[in-house]
Amino acid sequence: MTRRCASLLLSFTLLASLTIELCAATLEQLSEARLINESTEIVRGTVTYCNQTYRQPVIWTVCEVAVTERFKGQQASKIQVAIPGGTAAGFRQSFEGSPTLTRNTEYLFFLWQGKSGLKQIMGLSQGLLNIVKDANGNLMVARAKSEDRMVTPEGQPVEDPGVNMPLSSLRSRITARQPRGARQ
Repeated sequence: MTRRCASLLLSFTLLASLTIELCAATLEQLSEARLINESTEIVRGTVTYCNQTYRQPVIWTVCEVAVTERFKGQQASKIQVAIPGGTAAGFRQSFEGSPTLTRNTEYLFFLWQGKSGLKQIMGLSQGLLNIVKDANGNLMVARAKSEDRMVTPEGQPVEDPGVNMPLSSLRSRITARQPRGARQ
């Protein structure tokens, strides 16, 4: 067996074992306060495109977002958001709780940036809210109730209630949780 084949076989084995382990994942429910406080960036923006890439041992879907409003973090007109899972090099990988982004759709993102440098959504699907209009044309943030298994920080099973509120209310809550002068 050549060195390249052995390396590919090892990568595939690690990827398969990681996928099997992550399919049984349980998500910790994140409070609104925790989403706001622990996010390194909170932005409203529209997905312009997505690509998949393989960064051993995870396949990532990386989407570019045109920022329309920034609640927290450094100013930028565009950002890239990485979501674990996707298809690359003929392999498919999925992770419980990972959201799917749709091109030309507007969202509100609670983001964090880890050691890898990738900006990721806090709490996977918990940190991604749809921007929609209500019957009166007011902007709302919404997220359907998650069917993923969730627990409290203490490990107790809990049901996710979802989110549905005016964008203006969430904007006020985010502003109230930031130290004076922290909004950028």
